[in-house]
Amino acid sequence: MIATKLDLAPFLEQFKRFLARPKDIAFNFPEHTWAHLQELESLELAPPPPLPPLNEPLKSFKKGGVLHLEALFAFIQITRYFLRLKKQVPPKSPALYAYLQELNIPQELLQLETQMREEAGFKSGFYPELDAHQESLERLKKSQQKIFSQILGQKSLEPYLVDRQVHLVQGIETLLLKPGFSSVFKGIVIARSHSGQFYIEPLEAKTLSHKIQETRTEIENCLQQICTLWSTKLRPLYLFLRFFDKQFDYLDHLQARISFAKSLGLNFIKPNVSGQFILKDFAHPNLKEPKPLSVDFNHPLLLVTGVNTGGKTMLLKSLLASVWLAKHFLPFKINPHHSKIPYIENIQAIISDPQNSQNDISTFAGRMLDFAHALNTPNLLLGIDEIELGTDASEASCLYKALLEKLIKEGAKIVVTTHHKHLALLLAKNPAVQLLAANYDHNAQMPTYTFTAGLIGKSYAFETALRYGVPLELVAEAKELYGTEQENLNALIERTCVLEQELQAKQQELQEAKEAHERGYQEKLRKIQEAQKQREQEQHALEQSYSKALKQMQEAIREFSQSHNTSHAHQQIQAIQKSLQRPKAPPTLKENKSLEVGDFVAYGKLSGEIVGTSGGLYSVALENGLKIKVKAESLKLKPKPQAPKPQVQIKQKPQAKGQMRLDLCGLDTQEALEQAQDFLANALLAGFEEVLIVHGKGKGILRNALREWLKKHPKVLDFSDAPYNLGGSGAQVVKL
Repeated sequence: MIATKLDLAPFLEQFKRFLARPKDIAFNFPEHTWAHLQELESLELAPPPPLPPLNEPLKSFKKGGVLHLEALFAFIQITRYFLRLKKQVPPKSPALYAYLQELNIPQELLQLETQMREEAGFKSGFYPELDAHQESLERLKKSQQKIFSQILGQKSLEPYLVDRQVHLVQGIETLLLKPGFSSVFKGIVIARSHSGQFYIEPLEAKTLSHKIQETRTEIENCLQQICTLWSTKLRPLYLFLRFFDKQFDYLDHLQARISFAKSLGLNFIKPNVSGQFILKDFAHPNLKEPKPLSVDFNHPLLLVTGVNTGGKTMLLKSLLASVWLAKHFLPFKINPHHSKIPYIENIQAIISDPQNSQNDISTFAGRMLDFAHALNTPNLLLGIDEIELGTDASEASCLYKALLEKLIKEGAKIVVTTHHKHLALLLAKNPAVQLLAANYDHNAQMPTYTFTAGLIGKSYAFETALRYGVPLELVAEAKELYGTEQENLNALIERTCVLEQELQAKQQELQEAKEAHERGYQEKLRKIQEAQKQREQEQHALEQSYSKALKQMQEAIREFSQSHNTSHAHQQIQAIQKSLQRPKAPPTLKENKSLEVGDFVAYGKLSGEIVGTSGGLYSVALENGLKIKVKAESLKLKPKPQAPKPQVQIKQKPQAKGQMRLDLCGLDTQEALEQAQDFLANALLAGFEEVLIVHGKGKGILRNALREWLKKHPKVLDFSDAPYNLGGSGAQVVKL
């Protein structure tokens, strides 16, 4: 099991004590689990009642079996648990409240709940035969107690009494007596104790004991009949009962996790789907006094090297354990505000030596089987400890490089610990690889259990051997065999990897700077486009205002023509002129406002608009057509010049030229369109809303040209073929 490989077994055993009944840690958690967990954590709720597992009773029930009293009572306990939650969870916990409200308990279970006591049994008043047997049993027990009280009160029996208790042996009420009791007491020996005393059933109570046993048998028969009756009623609800049982397990999982976290001061982390992996102050649950671990795992492969016994394996286990715990919503010690853990479906740890003489498999062969499995596993987090085990170092380096790069391409997240300098050098060139080195304190001759990013660490094998008691002369001999040249070669390899990492970092910085510059350019371009769009919108609004005023003017002229009321027309004209007035110029901008593209500025006696910036200089397009580059100190903000105020002059002509009918027959296309233009202009001034244009039928050339022209005319609302009596398809009725 992966949890055992990651040293989580003791931690999980501690957690299991908080569950209401034994179950697997893994559970198929639904979508809203995190919301339910957060809301439950904020509530003070009693834990679920202890229950027996119901898997086997449900299997038997599915095949036609009977749910016995213990199983029925367990379902009633689940029912009462959910009824209590429905009352205690407020609407301010929306996810949990909605979940409970959607859980509808069938009437059959609610009816059974009213009939059952607080322990496994039925209340009186529902089953008369059962009530009668239970009352009879109570009377018999009282009679039996009276008989035993009388026997224990006999002075002749006191020397033989071991104690004054009534012992239940093999289902029979007995007294524990010393040898020699037969001279003063008559009874049947039921059993003998280890110390030589006897468990005796008094003859006076024997008949009564048989009656009690018979009554109990009758009660059991009644209970069996009642359970059979209720099993028949509940059989159509089998699927619900199975679902109900799983929902109890679901909430039991959540409440147990919350109680466990509160008891040990642990925190929850919600797994993310973005792939971010940052641990801050993580402590492996199996360590008694752990040094908090902080690491940013931001590449597909994390290659951990460095000193022996320096914490590399525990780092690997910690990374995998954090993902496994978060995936199963289990709490642990971590800084939850600065940590991010990804959700990864499959977690595989290649840690222990797979060599097995029984299965006839070597270390290297076992590792290859593990890799073959990993290559066929999607969405994988893979941890490989001491990857160099089992074969030639040079060959293994090349083989493992190919395997790891294949896994990276398939999207796996990988943690590897190794002492292979050759493998580390091969992988360090890959931008998908992140280096981490375990640190060593030369003064204390001890590992520090800390890590440095971007380096390939030294193993310090000789120093570690000395620390664990290997004789100094043997270590010195090993160093001599190792040689200075090999030591220098390792140092060169380490330095090369460092330089490679620094080069990649510089390239990354340059790329980021380039992207930042591009973003700045795009932002400036966006501002220019927005300013242009704003100007276009203002121009469009002005045109709409002008068109509206012109229409009002035409309406005023038409009314004047009809009524000759000059005073009213004059008032209308004044209203139109007022609506055509342009808004006042905005107040002058403050001189100390920062200059931006699109601002209008003064340069000495000249004026212009800022069209760009570069290197602290502003490009200004002057009104005289020239373009200059100057510093900001030479420029002064000023309001943009206003467009000339539109002048509207209205003259009342003595006679309107507008006609309601135009005949274009016999004209060429160009001449016909020119006449149509003048005709519509006069009709608009005359205030006509509908006119007739006759073009004739012929080959349809003039008709098509006129219709296309009318479609584009801004003042034409609609047009269509004239009625038959006005020309039909040889004329157009135009609405203005």
